[in-house]
This record gives sequence, C-alpha cells and structure tokens, in this order.
Amino acid sequence: MRGFRAKDEDRDRFVELIEAAYVDGQLNSADRDLRVGRALSAETLDELQTLTRDLQPPPGAVTTTVPGVRAPGPRMPLLARLVGGFVAFSFVGVALVIGLIVVTMFVALGDGSTSSESGSGPVFESGLADPEVVSEDPPATPTFEMTPGQVRAFMRAYEEQFGTLEVYEAGFYPHRVGVQVPVRGSRPRMERWSWTGEWTQDTDASAVTGPTERVDLGTVDVRRMFANIETARKTLNVERGRLTHVLVNRWFDDQPSVNIYIGNQFNESGYLKTAPAGDVVRAFPYET
Repeated sequence: MRGFRAKDEDRDRFVELIEAAYVDGQLNSADRDLRVGRALSAETLDELQTLTRDLQPPPGAVTTTVPGVRAPGPRMPLLARLVGGFVAFSFVGVALVIGLIVVTMFVALGDGSTSSESGSGPVFESGLADPEVVSEDPPATPTFEMTPGQVRAFMRAYEEQFGTLEVYEAGFYPHRVGVQVPVRGSRPRMERWSWTGEWTQDTDASAVTGPTERVDLGTVDVRRMFANIETARKTLNVERGRLTHVLVNRWFDDQPSVNIYIGNQFNESGYLKTAPAGDVVRAFPYET
C-alpha cells in the first residue's frame, strides 16, 4: 500500500472513520480535528492508514480497506512453486479436454433435437436458446447514502453541475438529496433537482415557493452537522428516534440554519436548529 496515491474517495472514507470514532468516544475534539485535517491533506494511502491504525471501527462504520491493494505474503520455496505450476498446468489441460468433449456432445444433440422434445423454448442451429429471452442482471444504479463523505461528494457535484453552491433550500434524506436551485434572471425563479449519485431534474423553472433567501452550502460544516445529528438523537426525547432529514435554508430575515429532524414509527418527532458552522441555536424536543 505504501506509495499508492490517495483519491478523494479514499480521504472521505478515512474521515468518516475518524468522525465515527469521535462519536464513539475514542477521540477528543482536538484529536479529531487534527486527524481530519491531516486526512484531508494526505497524499498517500499509507498516510491515511497511519492516522487510523489505533482506532476501533465502531459498529456500522465504513471500512478503510482499500480495494485492489493487498500486502505481499511470504514467497514459497522454488521447488514448491515449480511443482504447483506443473499441477496447475495439468489441471488446465484436463479442463480443456473435458470442455471439448462437452461442446461436441451439445452439437450432436442440437442436430437431432427439436423445441418440442426439449420443452425449453426455441432452439436454433447453434443449439442455444433464443438470446432475446436470456435474462440479464439490471445495470447497477447510482445510490446516495447519508454519510459525511457522500454529502461532500454531493456538494462537489452540485458546484460542478450549476457553477455555484447557492441554494434556496437543500433537503438531505437517507437515500437522496433534494434541492431548490436558483435560476438566473431579474425575478426569483427556481428549479427542483434530485441527487442520488446522478442528477434528475424534477421541475422546470417556476416562482420561488418556501424560503426566499439563498444559502451558500459551502458554509455548512459537514463534520459538525453529523456530530449534531448524534446529539439530536440523544436529546430530543424521541424514543428509538432516527434521522428523517436535514433541511438547509433561510427564512426571510432569519439567519441561515441547518435543521435536523428526528422521528420514529409512532410519528413522534423533534428537531434541532443549528447554524451552518454547527453552533446549536435551539432544540425542539418531542413533548408528551
């Protein structure tokens, strides 16, 4: 692993582990800030591993194993490698002979069989079923998960797509982000877009409804937002509460805010209002 250059997704993955360890009580605030700063500026995978080597991965934390990279194991003695190579070569030869026999049998059967005899659908000269009825696994679709790394990835994608980080409102949900995107012009206009790992335009340009002031997503401290999500879960008096969504917006003359909503299966809910930098403004716990 030493010497391999780190990518943004590698840095995000290690930052998530550091933040999870902080929430888990393994790190104090100063140590967390120091490690996050070094992780974001790390140039190699070895630097990232050094920052997290002494941490216990909390339950549900992302893995920091780097795909496709494996430490070299001890080398086998020369004689053992030669014997192993001979055995492997022999198995390949036997497999080729068996494969040739099987192909010959299929061709012979295909020449004398009909679809009614096989009962398995139309058969063509090659002896194979109609390729149009062969099912294939659907291609993988992009997904979004509410994690610090993917929130940062969304912000990078938003700026690349729209050339700004300003929104009228951004809603972060467990598996998607919904945004009200400002449209240039003399009057306030917006378009609604969704992000799930790729962009979908939900509406054409229309008059702004809801929050009428813009918010710069670049002012949101993602690290502190996730720390505040844990605080909201523990303090809002919502039994077995889980994050439902986070709204970033600004109403009229009010200051921009990050509103963290916690709910449960009994329709009990509360929310924590914070500043973009992470300072708690007010808590609205569930009242029995």
